[in-house]
Amino acid sequence: MSGRRLALWFTGAFALALLLCLPLQLVLPRLSLPPGLSATGVEGSLWRGRLRQARWRGAELGELQLGLSPLPLLAGRQQLWLRGPHLHLALQGGRMRGIDKAQGVLPLPSPPGLALRASLEDARMRFDADGCRDAGGRVRIEATLPGDALPPLLLSGTPACDGRSGRIALLPEASGGPLVLEATLSIEADGRYALQTLARSDDPAIRSALLAAGFQDAGGGLSRADAGHLAY
Repeated sequence: MSGRRLALWFTGAFALALLLCLPLQLVLPRLSLPPGLSATGVEGSLWRGRLRQARWRGAELGELQLGLSPLPLLAGRQQLWLRGPHLHLALQGGRMRGIDKAQGVLPLPSPPGLALRASLEDARMRFDADGCRDAGGRVRIEATLPGDALPPLLLSGTPACDGRSGRIALLPEASGGPLVLEATLSIEADGRYALQTLARSDDPAIRSALLAAGFQDAGGGLSRADAGHLAY
C-alpha cells in the first residue's frame, strides 16, 4: 500500500470514528424532534443516545432512548427511533416526513382539568412533497376528567389520508352516558395541525368542568379548537 493510500485510509477511518462517536448533545438541535420536547440531561452518541426525565409540553415521558438509523440516510431520509418505558416509534424527516411504527402508550399534553393519553397500534402517518402519502394503524385516546364522577372516556380511530392532509376521526367506543365526546385531528404536510373536539352533556357540573377546560358553547354541545405545529 502506497503512502498516499495509507494516509487516505487513516483519514477515512478517523472520520468514521468521529462520526460514530458524535455526541448526541451536539446535534440534538438539528434533529427532527417535536417542538416542546425537553429533558434534564442528554447522554450518549447520535446513534444511541438517551434523554433523562423527558417531557413533552408538560407531559412526563420518563427516560427516552433515541438514535439515528444509518440505512435510511443512504436514501436521503432521516429516521430517528425513540423508545420509552411503554412506547417506541420512528420519526422520519427529509423527502418522507412523519411518524411510523408507533406502538405503545404516549401521555399527551393536556389542558387544565383534563388528563389525556394515547394507545398506539402500529400507527403511522407520512407525508412527501405532494401531501399525505401513507397512513394507518390504530389510535385510542383515554380522556379523564377530574374527580371520580365519570370513568375515563375512550375514543378510537384509524389514521388516514384525506386528500393532501392526514386525518384521524376519533369516535367514542361506548354509546350513552352523561358525556359524549368526539374529536377530529387534521395534519398538513408542513406539520400544521388542527384539533376540533365536540362534547355533549346535559349535566350542569360536567358542562362547567368542560367550560373551565376551554370548551365553548356551540351548536349541538360544547366545542374546543386547538392548533399548532409538529416537527418531523
